[in-house]
Amino acid sequence: MHLTELEADRLRNLQAVSLSLPAGLTLVAGRNGHGKTSLLEAVYLLATGRSFRTRRLEELVAWPGGPLRVAGGYSSRIGRSELKVLIDDSDRRLIADGAESDLESFIGRLDVVDLTAERMKVLRGGPEERRRFLDRGVVGFRPAYLRALGEYRRVLQQRNALLRGNGRPAGDALAAQLEAWDERLTTAAGEIHRRRREYAVLLGSELGETARTLFPDGGEIRLLYRPSPAVLAETEVTDFSVTFMEALIMGRKRDLEVGHTCRGPHRDDVVIELDGVDLRRFGSAGQVRGAMIALKLGKLSLLGKERGEVPIFLMDDFDSDLDEVRASALADYLRGGGFQALVATSKEGMADRIGVPFTKVLLSEGAVREA
Repeated sequence: MHLTELEADRLRNLQAVSLSLPAGLTLVAGRNGHGKTSLLEAVYLLATGRSFRTRRLEELVAWPGGPLRVAGGYSSRIGRSELKVLIDDSDRRLIADGAESDLESFIGRLDVVDLTAERMKVLRGGPEERRRFLDRGVVGFRPAYLRALGEYRRVLQQRNALLRGNGRPAGDALAAQLEAWDERLTTAAGEIHRRRREYAVLLGSELGETARTLFPDGGEIRLLYRPSPAVLAETEVTDFSVTFMEALIMGRKRDLEVGHTCRGPHRDDVVIELDGVDLRRFGSAGQVRGAMIALKLGKLSLLGKERGEVPIFLMDDFDSDLDEVRASALADYLRGGGFQALVATSKEGMADRIGVPFTKVLLSEGAVREA
């Protein structure tokens, strides 16, 4: 997969950027605040219709207002296509090959894997960040999973509204209503659990090779899915409904006391270990950075096998917390795997130091200048 052209206008501080992109490695260089991350964000928008920095679309549009426009052409094994994203305040239009598209149909046309400052929160942030990490991975394979997530959230909100409602019924009437919502929640939760568990296993199987790239001294990375309730970790997927329903029934008293559902996929977590050590709690900055890169390379490999062609890789602060040996190893891995990669750095001479050839794109005050 090769993104051949990219245009972006009124995306944050970018000023009508227009680029032709090579198939290999591109270094996006410039001082902080001059548009490097925004350029990567433009590619991500083109692939997903969303930003990796904010959920509020209006925050993307440059002052004094839109419309924001990102467009690009790409080639894949099935031919050439063109994508466009238009945002005016909080209104978003997605266009694929000249036709309006919904989000589910738009996602998956241009496959992108990103590693930015926001993604580093996966290991340093709370469980919600790690759940999003799993869900983004699943959506990359199955965009229809977005509907499953939406259904689970809607049912969970309804059950929680019943739990905390001031005018809720009592006795048998309350039990009957909870039973009905528990059945719906169990059905919705089953799809989330199955997909997250499946993706965690697949991604975990890819980590050996990628860990050797980033940890040549022999570090072993493990990804452990921690579902809620915890008993599901030892339960077959086919037994999920019975086990989960039992957990909901046993937890009803507690749920009523606190006014919300205490167990379910909204409480899942993930543990990332390096040589048996939980990186969230004990990892150094370099170890956390290396582990996140390994996870992203694992996702690249999975998507490549699924699609029959390699995705595009985006990485901000390419050499941050990486010594030159690991930065060179990463660049060699990307080049050897045939990946198109756009990596950003504030150090223009970085590519020369690690000895791996890059095409350079230099940004200054939101505009491209000659390399």
